[in-house]
Amino acid sequence: MNNNIIHDWIRHHSVRRPDHVALVDYETGYEITYKNLNDKIDACALFIKDKYKIAAGDRVATLAQNCVEIFIVQFACARLRAIFLPMNWRLADQELDYITSDASPKVVFSDERFFETAHSLSQRTGALSNELISADSEFSLAINECKNFVVKDPPRFDDIWHILYTSGTTGRPKGAQLSHGQNLLQCQGLGSEYSLTNESVGLTYTPTFHASGLFMFSNPTLLQGGKTILMRQFDAKACLAIMKDADVKVTHTLAIPTNLLMIRNLDDFSEVNFDGLIIGSGGMPVPVALIEEFASHGARIPQVWGMTELCGVSTSLPAEDYLRKAGSCGPPLMNVEISIIDSEKNHIDKPDTVGEIVARGPMVMRGYWGMEHLNDEFFIDDGWFRTGDAGKIDTDGYLTISGRWKDMYISGGENVYPAEVEEIIYQMSEVHEVAVIGIPHDLWGETGRALVVLKPEMFLSEDKVIEFCKSHLAGYKVPKSVIFVDDLPHSANGKIQKSKLNINFSSDKVAG
Repeated sequence: MNNNIIHDWIRHHSVRRPDHVALVDYETGYEITYKNLNDKIDACALFIKDKYKIAAGDRVATLAQNCVEIFIVQFACARLRAIFLPMNWRLADQELDYITSDASPKVVFSDERFFETAHSLSQRTGALSNELISADSEFSLAINECKNFVVKDPPRFDDIWHILYTSGTTGRPKGAQLSHGQNLLQCQGLGSEYSLTNESVGLTYTPTFHASGLFMFSNPTLLQGGKTILMRQFDAKACLAIMKDADVKVTHTLAIPTNLLMIRNLDDFSEVNFDGLIIGSGGMPVPVALIEEFASHGARIPQVWGMTELCGVSTSLPAEDYLRKAGSCGPPLMNVEISIIDSEKNHIDKPDTVGEIVARGPMVMRGYWGMEHLNDEFFIDDGWFRTGDAGKIDTDGYLTISGRWKDMYISGGENVYPAEVEEIIYQMSEVHEVAVIGIPHDLWGETGRALVVLKPEMFLSEDKVIEFCKSHLAGYKVPKSVIFVDDLPHSANGKIQKSKLNINFSSDKVAG
């Protein structure tokens, strides 16, 4: 047990660079300095301590789009040794009910858009208070009062700071417990990897109920004393406009491949010069052609890999290798170790052999909230955590993602990883987005089916896609059928939902 005290970096910067802007609300233009942010965090800590009797270990929830207040509540929780629980506002009532019942927060802070949702949630559960964080609310008035909060019992390294609920693609959502120490190590590691300084300017549009919204790159930028611009949610035109604005000078951001495609398809993209902008990308394999296209406009796209259970990003492609090793997610970052295991849980030493990715080290979560009895399901010998992702490690120690382990299908006795097939189809200039799934086959057991979204005013035939794949892939990997669709279903964090595709497109009698 590590009981070392965690230093309060917002309070640190409020003294060292008090007038430096910490956060910017893109929609309203509101800016807050480190001095002002620190004062509001103090006032917030006093407010929730006095009104809701929040103490160490209590859970405090938010249900709001990206805004300054989310970070005020997050750091107020730290000063109280309470646990911050940002809830996914895209979830249905039943899912929110489950999370509330599971984590038992005392209060949920909601913005105007989700106040009624939070109010209904409060009424259904009976034990949850709802607090509006918008202008002129009691909360807003309280945090505008200048009150100094003396932290008598600061957080420790192993104290849980966040509970972040996973998407629940394999069942009910699970709350990953992340400590103060893990947050600090992650922010330091990413700061070092991406050369963040107090002059850095990050752009965050990924929801802050995701690890990616908090760690790519909001909290790491705040640790360094830099500036973070917050957007409510992704808007391709707005993102491109701010990325290329020479006066704003955004230095780093995160964009999943789907978002990159949407930005690439804008008319203004052809003339843009990103001037060295770093765009970390992950969540799903990034097509090499897309990386090269952004590189031709001055942007660097280091592909990353990670997950909520590992406190966000775990590997990152070094900046100098973003073209030479395009398609790889790079080697592990500090404080994490990765390996590949086979279906029998044996570690695979042979390079470039696909298996399930496992990870261990101080960045692995402290377990799922309330599910300690199920640890054996998620961990194997020597502390290795099973990620559920499929991948391979080359001779340089660089990881390449092959997709989800469960998405792999077996055709004629051979393993096929959809990401490898998708990467080839993405090379066709007519293709906007693609997903490959395995479907039952009487002879081969399973064969591939490609679901393809074309770019506007483009045309492709099934035969042309199959022939293109035949020229680049082994025969057993080539999809036996291609279906053209208007769009693909995406989860709240932008990942293609293959579970829905498997339901609607896994038989010859196609649904939808």
